[in-house]
Amino acid sequence: MGAVNRIRAALSSAAVALASAASAPLLAAGYDRPLPAFTVLAVTAALAVAVTSAAYRMLRGLGPAAILAGLPVAAVWLVVLASWAPGPVKGPVPGAADAVLHSGARILTTSPRAPVTVDLLAFPVAAIWLAAAIATVLRRDGRVLPALLPGALLLCGATALNPQAAGPGYWSAALVAACAAVLLAAAPRARPDTASAGFTVRVPDLADAGPAPARRRPRARVGAMVAAVACAVALPGAVAAVGGSGMLDDWPVKAADPRRAAEAPEAPAEERNPLAYLSAWSAEPDAPLLNVSGPKTQLRWAVLSEFTGPTWLPDSTYLPSGATLLPPADMPPKTVRTSVRVSVGRLPGRWVPVPGIPTRVDGLAVEQDQESGTLLSSDGPVAGRKYAATGEVPEWSGSQAAGAVIDSGEQYQRYLRLPPGAPRKLEEIALAAAGDGTAHQRASRLAAYLRASYTFKPGAPGGHGYAELAKLLVAPGRRGGGATSEQFASAFAVLARAAGLPSRVAVGFGPGSGDRERVVRTGDAVAWGEIYFRGLGWVPYDPNPRERTQASPQTGSGKRIEEGDEPSDGPDAQDLGDQGGAGGGGRSGSGSGPEGLLVLPALVLLAFLIGAPLLGAIRARRLRRGAAPDRIRAAWTELLVATRVAGLPVPASATPVEMAERLARELPRTDPARLRRVGRLVNAVRYGGSVTLEDAAFTVAEVRSVTAALRRSRPLPRRLLWWWDPRAPLWAAQPSRLPR
Repeated sequence: MGAVNRIRAALSSAAVALASAASAPLLAAGYDRPLPAFTVLAVTAALAVAVTSAAYRMLRGLGPAAILAGLPVAAVWLVVLASWAPGPVKGPVPGAADAVLHSGARILTTSPRAPVTVDLLAFPVAAIWLAAAIATVLRRDGRVLPALLPGALLLCGATALNPQAAGPGYWSAALVAACAAVLLAAAPRARPDTASAGFTVRVPDLADAGPAPARRRPRARVGAMVAAVACAVALPGAVAAVGGSGMLDDWPVKAADPRRAAEAPEAPAEERNPLAYLSAWSAEPDAPLLNVSGPKTQLRWAVLSEFTGPTWLPDSTYLPSGATLLPPADMPPKTVRTSVRVSVGRLPGRWVPVPGIPTRVDGLAVEQDQESGTLLSSDGPVAGRKYAATGEVPEWSGSQAAGAVIDSGEQYQRYLRLPPGAPRKLEEIALAAAGDGTAHQRASRLAAYLRASYTFKPGAPGGHGYAELAKLLVAPGRRGGGATSEQFASAFAVLARAAGLPSRVAVGFGPGSGDRERVVRTGDAVAWGEIYFRGLGWVPYDPNPRERTQASPQTGSGKRIEEGDEPSDGPDAQDLGDQGGAGGGGRSGSGSGPEGLLVLPALVLLAFLIGAPLLGAIRARRLRRGAAPDRIRAAWTELLVATRVAGLPVPASATPVEMAERLARELPRTDPARLRRVGRLVNAVRYGGSVTLEDAAFTVAEVRSVTAALRRSRPLPRRLLWWWDPRAPLWAAQPSRLPR
């Protein structure tokens, strides 16, 4: 029965650890490298169960004290993590302290694809540690079902924290259910039928009515187990169904992202309008801004979604992100993965040019606005910086948007909003130019109207608000004046909103001059408009005229605007520049770097520091329980191990009595008579003599006293390493090879 009980205890501990770590996959999905994050969280659960179990045994069942006793080990674990994955505060101990104080707030103000650093790991690590520790104490107190609740509650938080990054929690819910079955199956049979499942059932006293049939007792136990498993499945399953991203896509109710409720950093005032650079740059088109290597593709720079009347403003909700970025809610149906390397010259501001919809940036810390797909450098201007960027570049065709419809849901109302003060003729021009038909046809006609009715005039005065548009726009069929990409992109977006089409302005750069190694100049800067379609996302339209004024410079970068086909009904993104051929050979993968090599040694070291004393505590448990002969044998084995750890030479052929005499000579302050009595009791156990529980208690007490004296007699280095001698568990596991 002893072996069976040990197996049950091991299964129960493993089930508690797995149930506490059930939220780890959902939590790890919030990092740019999910596998290392998942490993850290899973190891945390296992360590918490092991440490709390050992503390529970040593404290003789004082559950709350066992939880508190494990917290110093949790602190050491955070220091190890701070050394492996440092955050903004350098140094393991200061970094761990900073992480404990600020981890929760930083998680809520960081993109769901956050870097794996200690300041973003501390809160999940602490939560899993506490859940595992509490669950361990509940399980060892015999409360099996309540032991599942900490992990289930943590699963609730995990599904609510990452509704965009994490998928449905099917597997996590199934894991909790499986752990419930294991815990119930491994519950001690000697307990009352329902107490081991965490329930208390009032049973009426039927003593006067005669004994109850024997078969009713198993039925009650089976019913309790079924109810417990049903509860264990229902809670995490319901949480995963409601909070898990993607499980209820067709429902009107969506999981809210708690990061939206946090106050995110806003873009600085000087970063608010990249559109204003274009008019001045068109007058001096040859100034170099970037050096780009990789496939020819357009680079997106900024997106402006808010129109105030005088100007366009970008979204200001930017969250710090890791190297891996979150995609938008709607990806275009056809994209090409393209990677480029960028060396920034005199480009102003913090906006980061990237190909298409960015998915990864290496070499530059960034903040991401997921909805617009734009990036800001999180540590100052981009001028003089180098980085590698990978993005999904859409490949548009007219057939994709031909039957698409616009989305006018509540979240898209802001893309239809025009502030008061619009010129009276604005709506008339918009309706006349757009005409009737599908949303795509109306948007294409607006872009064609701007291309055909105006000319591109480099160096035209800047400005793109109502006042400038009132001077520029004329009724369809009439010939208008000249302007730059700044005004035409703004005019398209404003007219589109007046025609009932959700729109915004995007700013970027053409591919530049050269082949694989290219120079992007000020003349390559361009702006365009975008319309949102359900299921397609943001589709680009080019409103920039091909015709240029006579005085305009004709440089390499300007030829791209001169060239082009006649307006068509297809989306006009191709006119903005080459969208890239086969995806480039930029970096891919997680790029964990050399720091990943430190994980395994750190884990091994931590397991050794905790495991060696833990094994000693487990062996010491045998001295307090069991029959008298077993306790005497275990005590004698511990004494033999202690002599070896102390480096005390004892012949392998020595008898227990000779061993006792050798120890008496080594430790003059010990009582030789007591040691000889221990030797005689060991001989009695070996040769079938009679021993009592009092004899066992005497032997255990004497062995502990001698072991402590032996340790005190050794040099300081050996005393310090006494509990971490790796040979001790091996010697204890093979007592037959120790001296007789």
